[in-house]
Amino acid sequence: MEKLDHICIKFSGKNYAAWEFQLETFIKGKELWGHIDGSTTASKANKAVWTAKDNQIMSWIVNSVEPHLVLSLRPHKSAKAMWDFLKLVYNQDNNARRFQLELTIANYTQGDLSDFME
Repeated sequence: MEKLDHICIKFSGKNYAAWEFQLETFIKGKELWGHIDGSTTASKANKAVWTAKDNQIMSWIVNSVEPHLVLSLRPHKSAKAMWDFLKLVYNQDNNARRFQLELTIANYTQGDLSDFME
């Protein structure tokens, strides 16, 4: 990273949304988001440049996670693969929570707040 660049939030395995927002903004600011969303690919003409940029992003990802998560990234050979792995494993879908809340509201009887206190 450049001298003034630093990642404030270290990914711990429990703060995916905040970490993702921070790192996505950082990578987009470097105009390298195409490596993550797949819109920028290595062509024969610039494969070395693309590979260097991809490795730079991989180092940002590795440096932005807690040490106990680093080895889980080792098998992934591209920034996109690392990003996709972390998203698959740690991104929480809120559909289950939404269903639980809707069920609680549907079963709610006036004056009974015990379901909301959990």
